[in-house]
Amino acid sequence: MMKKKEQNISPHDQFFKENFSNKEEAASFLEEVLPQKIKEKLDFDTLKLDNQSFTGRELNEYFSDIVYHCTYQHHKEIKISILFEHKSYFVQFPHIQLLKYMIKLWEYDIKQKRPIQPVIPIIVYHGEKKWEKKSLSVLFDDPESDFKDFIPDFDYILSDLSQYSDEEIKNNTFQNLFLKTALLVMKNIFDDEKLFEHLKDYFEIIRIYMKEEKGLKFLETVLRYLFYTKDESRQEKLIKIIEEIPVRGEEIAMTIAEKYIRIGKEKGKMEGKLEGEIKGRIEGKIETAINLLKLKADMNFIHQATDLPLDEIKKLASGMNQKSN
Repeated sequence: MMKKKEQNISPHDQFFKENFSNKEEAASFLEEVLPQKIKEKLDFDTLKLDNQSFTGRELNEYFSDIVYHCTYQHHKEIKISILFEHKSYFVQFPHIQLLKYMIKLWEYDIKQKRPIQPVIPIIVYHGEKKWEKKSLSVLFDDPESDFKDFIPDFDYILSDLSQYSDEEIKNNTFQNLFLKTALLVMKNIFDDEKLFEHLKDYFEIIRIYMKEEKGLKFLETVLRYLFYTKDESRQEKLIKIIEEIPVRGEEIAMTIAEKYIRIGKEKGKMEGKLEGEIKGRIEGKIETAINLLKLKADMNFIHQATDLPLDEIKKLASGMNQKSN
């Protein structure tokens, strides 16, 4: 299995990976979402990140993944897959995608010539609409029939951020402060009014770390996520909020903000330049085609010479004939 190239993933996926690949944040998350009967038998000190992704091209459409290995009951090793639903809307048949995903993990175990390991799939969802969790068996017309034994059925853990209030995340769940802040931002990323109203409160959670390298690094991660998911008008509003961040965070935050604004502008200029170049090339090809038509050149020859579609060349010829008439 090949690790996915970072430049191909969305800002949402990037933010998810940057946070959930942090062992402390991941452990805090798992402590909250795993069933008691499982987590009491896990040795969280053995939690180890697997640097590979197992989604592949087919499943990339639905999920990004972070995989951890952990010791269970002192000697068994299991896999815990945290899957981020990155389209931010309910997947109609998650069991189908999850089954394909787990098979990839088990095939990799077989390839490595080791016993296949249990996989606990956990879906992290930050869409605005509630995720309706159902069992696999309900997808079939008659799950109580004689065929029930032949239908694979398994469960997954769902962490639907929309079902937590901000107060629950801040005060009652998830012990790690960086994780609290990250989840609050993810939860409200599509609600600009609420996000900008409470963003200073979210940053206040990690205030004690603002003078430390890991705090400033996390702050940059959050700001990069915000700048890459908001338009220019929202970015300007974000800057005003950043200016009010306490401690040294204000100085660092403004530097970060300027950096990503500059990147955005440079990207816009490059896109504009590229668009202009493409437009110029097309106009040049059209002019060449018109000149060749005037010389009574064969349309297939013009198509080969300019790469313009034959239909487009025929339209040009028709337009020229109408003008001459």
